[in-house]
Amino acid sequence: MLQINVSQLCISRADETVAALEQIPAMQRRRLSGIAKLALSSAIQSLNGESADYIVWTSQYGDEHKTLKILADVLQDQTPSPTQFSTSVHNAIAGLYSILCQDATPSTSLAASWSEALIEAYAWLKTTTQPNPRVLVVYYDEALPALYQEAEPFTAFAMSAIVGLDAPNLQLDMQVLGNHCHKYKDALNFHDFWQQSAQSQVHLHTQAWQTC
Repeated sequence: MLQINVSQLCISRADETVAALEQIPAMQRRRLSGIAKLALSSAIQSLNGESADYIVWTSQYGDEHKTLKILADVLQDQTPSPTQFSTSVHNAIAGLYSILCQDATPSTSLAASWSEALIEAYAWLKTTTQPNPRVLVVYYDEALPALYQEAEPFTAFAMSAIVGLDAPNLQLDMQVLGNHCHKYKDALNFHDFWQQSAQSQVHLHTQAWQTC
């Protein structure tokens, strides 16, 4: 059972405006994919003008729509766009954030769930020598293109929070983490839990999170 402090939880959804991106020049903003806009918007809102010592970016699928476009170009004997390729890799959004927001904070990019990202943040917090460290955790995902067998429709979103060790308010039991085929459900379930939404009896007994 690990204990952390979670604050400034923020969620950005595809059907909402991304006003937080106004600090990024319009020309650069227009070039961002939809999921990149959500991830950066959520991160900026959670930071709220402050800084973090480390960032954990996490997503199950990343920007898979760009990867599919690259594969389609290859099948048509067309040379894939270097720009498309460079922004399709799993750590592309981390790099875009660093460049566009001029933030050189060290980061990692994972193919993982929200809970697994919290564990990654906890591991970093427990091993760093920095005083009063803070980690920004950002989860983002959008549905796979329909041709994929495991595709499941859902509204694209990004969720972020600041994680620290002081004054813990969340307990995470790694022994009962949900094994979701679709990892985005873990993030949405956590959001509901954090907002104290009604929880069904079905997954109360497997809930990995408790407030403290």
